[in-house]
Amino acid sequence: MSNSTAAKAKRAGAALGPGPKRAPFVGNLFNFPEKKWYETFSSWATEYGDIVYIDLMGTPMIILNSLDAIQELMEKRMRIHSGRPHTTLVCDMMSWGYILTLLQPNKDFTEQRRLFQKSIGPRVVQEYDSFVQQGCPELLQRLSGFSGEPLAIVTRILTWRRTMGDILTRIAYGEHFFQHHGTEIIKYNIEGLEVIAWAFTRFWFVDVIPLMRYIPTWFPGANFRRVGNQGKHYANLIRYWSFGQVKAAMEKGITDESLVSKYLREGGISEDNLRDAVSAMYAAGVDTTSITITHFLYSITLYPEWQKRIHEEMDGVLGRGQTPTVDDVSKLEILAAVLKESLRWNPPVPLGVPHVSSQEDEANTFPGFVLRDPRLWGEDSQEFNPDRFSPDRNPLADGLPDVWSVPFGFGQRICPGRHLAQRTILLYAAVILSAYEVLPYEGEHLSPNEPFEDSNIRRISHFRCTFKPRS
Repeated sequence: MSNSTAAKAKRAGAALGPGPKRAPFVGNLFNFPEKKWYETFSSWATEYGDIVYIDLMGTPMIILNSLDAIQELMEKRMRIHSGRPHTTLVCDMMSWGYILTLLQPNKDFTEQRRLFQKSIGPRVVQEYDSFVQQGCPELLQRLSGFSGEPLAIVTRILTWRRTMGDILTRIAYGEHFFQHHGTEIIKYNIEGLEVIAWAFTRFWFVDVIPLMRYIPTWFPGANFRRVGNQGKHYANLIRYWSFGQVKAAMEKGITDESLVSKYLREGGISEDNLRDAVSAMYAAGVDTTSITITHFLYSITLYPEWQKRIHEEMDGVLGRGQTPTVDDVSKLEILAAVLKESLRWNPPVPLGVPHVSSQEDEANTFPGFVLRDPRLWGEDSQEFNPDRFSPDRNPLADGLPDVWSVPFGFGQRICPGRHLAQRTILLYAAVILSAYEVLPYEGEHLSPNEPFEDSNIRRISHFRCTFKPRS
């Protein structure tokens, strides 16, 4: 009796989903994209439908392209479908399998996630508003007279001066560690996340044939060995070095308030899970937050009529020249709509991280590409139209999916840092537009089809603009 996926589906009276043609033995190995997965998966969604089936040398995979199907499997059946792939390169050779994003849904996962909820969850995130607000003056100062790629400026602000990277590092390790080692650990996080994000969007034969990990680095095609060593270097620094520094300081009687010092004193979480959870806090939102803000700047530069409407709203609601506060943001409905549309139109992580099923299951719903699915967003789903979120202009606005949720995952795997990210994005977008008009870089013409970098985190390539003070 055959034990293939197709044979088991037939015995269960089910059918595999449609997908690209599979070859004997190797399946879709040779027509699986080596890069730009996002573009290929989108074309497969158009060609094959909402659930696309592929097979990589006996490893079955499905690509979900509808909100109904995702919610059915990832939320209603999350106990079955919340696992993560254990890849040889990223998890073993690069040693990143310990982070919450890749951890299997077990006791350690539950314990670490509980720590995130207590420290940056929705019930406590307001406690950090003052930190986020303190970064606004430097943000405005650095943008004054600036022309060029805004991502570098936004990332620097978010990672260092009293905002995301600063906040998360201080929460995790404390003020003493931040003052002495903040620059180093933030640098390691940035570089380490770059490596892992790039590795995630490549196909590696070592993931199919794990024994390849033992071939020497000089062997032809062994570039993955060098990638693995580089990733492991950063993983060890982020995971062990920071925690060790705080622990050593505590032994010397140098203590201040941090998650590490608190739970080392009080207990309530194992030392290993405490170490691993706090080491992953930076990855909970800094990179995607800076990219979301940059994509917003791209959107309002490309569509200046919407930028004008935001300016008019801010002048009317807050008064011209007033720097918004966190409390002011809730009054800016047009700003919120444009941000939502920018996030929908160009999400920072359109592919997410794959889920793994713990047992066989059948999916009865075959409902396109979620954030641009015309069944959810209307026939203009490919267009940039913030009016879709305005109840005054769209009677179906209240029934639209939550754009602040969909890009951040589902079920047990939803990003625990999304609440802090949302508040930071909204405030910084408002602050920038309170002071500046964002214009295209001199001599350059933007189009809606600007190229994006090929990475698990989707960034627009070489977007440049000019920040002109509002007169």
